[in-house]
Formats: sequence, structure tokens, C-alpha cells
Amino acid sequence: MRVQLLSLSLCLFAMVGTSQPSCFSAEEQPRPISQSEPVLLDKISRLDDKEKQDERAAEHESWQHATHAGKQALLAGDLDGAKTWLKKAYEIAQRFGPKDSRVAVSQSNLGQLYKAQGNYLLAEKASRKSLELIRQNESKDNFGFAVELSNLAGILKDEGKYGEAKPLYEAAIAILSEMRGKESVEVATVYDNLALLFQKQSDFKAAVDVQLKAIAVYERELGADNPDLAIALGNLAESYRELNQSEKAEPLYERSLSIMRKAYGEKHPAVATALDNLAGLYVKEGKLKEAEDLQLKALETFRETLGGHHPDVAICLDNLADLYSRQGKGALALRKSEDAFEIAEKTLGKEHPLSVGIKHRLEDLKSQNSSQ
Repeated sequence: MRVQLLSLSLCLFAMVGTSQPSCFSAEEQPRPISQSEPVLLDKISRLDDKEKQDERAAEHESWQHATHAGKQALLAGDLDGAKTWLKKAYEIAQRFGPKDSRVAVSQSNLGQLYKAQGNYLLAEKASRKSLELIRQNESKDNFGFAVELSNLAGILKDEGKYGEAKPLYEAAIAILSEMRGKESVEVATVYDNLALLFQKQSDFKAAVDVQLKAIAVYERELGADNPDLAIALGNLAESYRELNQSEKAEPLYERSLSIMRKAYGEKHPAVATALDNLAGLYVKEGKLKEAEDLQLKALETFRETLGGHHPDVAICLDNLADLYSRQGKGALALRKSEDAFEIAEKTLGKEHPLSVGIKHRLEDLKSQNSSQ
């Protein structure tokens, strides 16, 4: 059974003059890291008159507002709203010049939006552009470079480009360990995302090793009710489930779901993910009715928050196809599998690992139904 695996995205900052940093992350609650030095510090030329200074300050304030509104919309699962605000932020950023740090930040933010939409081609393009802008910036900052390396690695992982993703994660960890310390939240975030890559490669023992490191840091630095911790707990539960250690997995799933509900309410993709993943454990334990209830609720939430043609919807449908097959409902399983493959093929392409996996199930189901 394929499950949704949540990843975290580190924040890029842009600071100009005396204004506060604007932080955006697509898949997490804003983390209190304002004490860290901002990245991409722009050198502001002296302006000849107060009118121009006021105009520039107003534009920066507008950029901050649009970025913040886009962040909030994406955290709420409102992808259309996020798209409107983040594109507006990018348009405003361009007024400051092509090499301004706000352009790099806005490109990074758009990359995370496209990733949330399942448009990995555009996501990769935006993230690579952000990296290039960071390289070109006169105040080149290694921290910002490491942040975007990790974000790009997450996009490549979701594209199935595992060989390209791993060295980027490792490079980000090396830079962030030197700048923030090996026990920092930033390093823990990259470790947890690297663990997802290990899971994709079915190396679950390696995943557990780095997930435990990340969780220890989150517990200590962020507290017991932080959504980032919930994501890490759910991801660790997945590893234990795959290692047939259900007794360790179930309390982690339940704790993760509880934190997510407290943070986001019922109608949020992260909550739907937690529901579907707990359902996966119930299937493994033979609790098929309980699993079906959770998966149907997860599917409804995914459709309401992400739309009907998102890769997470395809994953949930594929999970339902597996469940119905186990219940002996072959025709229903086949329909769900066909729907899942149609979405995966349209959004990710035929060669993506998810599409290939769903196609295998679809072919098996067709074979089973034809023999009955």
C-alpha cells in the first residue's frame, strides 16, 4: 500500500533595511526562527528623495503582505488562494530588480506551491531558478543556499529522481550543521526529509535511524504539540509499519493525528494524510471496516482541499482499491484503481514510480476480475 509521506520545507528569508524577515514554508506551521540571521541581505542604494524611499517601503510592505497571505492560504489547503497571492508577491518582487533577494524567495515559494499542486516540473524549475538567484546575489549566503538545496531535493524526491535528491540533502545537512549545529531544528528537518527518501527506496532501517534523531530535536526545541513533530512522528510510524512493528507504529500514528487535528482542524490535507496512514496500519492488522471509514474520510478531505486531480487523491484511491480487493469487492476495487491511474498519469506521467505502482495494481485487478 502506498501512503502519503509528509515533508517539511525550510524557510527562505529576505530582509531589507529595518523591516522584519518574511518567512514562508509550504508544508509546516511558521517556525520561530527569527533569531537566526536572515539570508539574502540586499544592499540598498541611497535614494535621493523621501518620496522614492516611501514608495519603495510601501512596495516592500505589499510584498510581505502578499507572501504572508499566500503562506496562510497554502497552510489552510487553499491552493487557489495561495496561487493568487504568491504570484502577486513574485510580480512585486520583480520591481526591485532581477537579482533582489525577494525574487529568490518568491521563486522558492512558488516552487513549494507547485509541489503542493503536484506540478513537479514547474516546482523544480522554480526551485532551480531560486538557487541560481542566490548564487548571483552579491551578499551570497550559504544558509539560504542550503535551505533551497533541501527544498529542491524534496521536489526531486517526489519526482522519483532519488539519485539526484540524496546528494542535495547531504550537502544541505553539511552546510546547516556547520552554521546552526548538528542538533538544530533546521538540520533535524533535513534529516526527516532524507528519511522519506530512504523510505521511497525501501531502506526503512536507515529511515528510522535519522527519524529518531529528528524527533529528539523537535521534542526538545519545538514542544510536544508542534505540527512539525506530528509530521515526523507519522513518518516514523510508517517506517515501523513497514518493518512489521505495529506495536510501535500505532501510538505514533494516533499521536500524530491528534496533534494535526489540534493544529489544523478536520479539513486539512495533513489531517487527511494522517487518517489514510493510520488506515494503512488497520489494513495490515485486518481491521478492514475501520480502515475503510478512515480512508473514505481522507479521500473526501483531499478532494475538498486539493481538488479532484491531485497525486494525493490518486494515492488514496489506490489505497481504497487495495482495501476493496481484500474485502472481495473486485468491481469496486477496479473502478477505484482506474480512477487512481488516470489521475497519476495525468499529473505525474506514466513513468513516475507512483504511476507505475498503481498501474501494476490495476493490471492485477483486471486479471482477477476477468478470471472470475
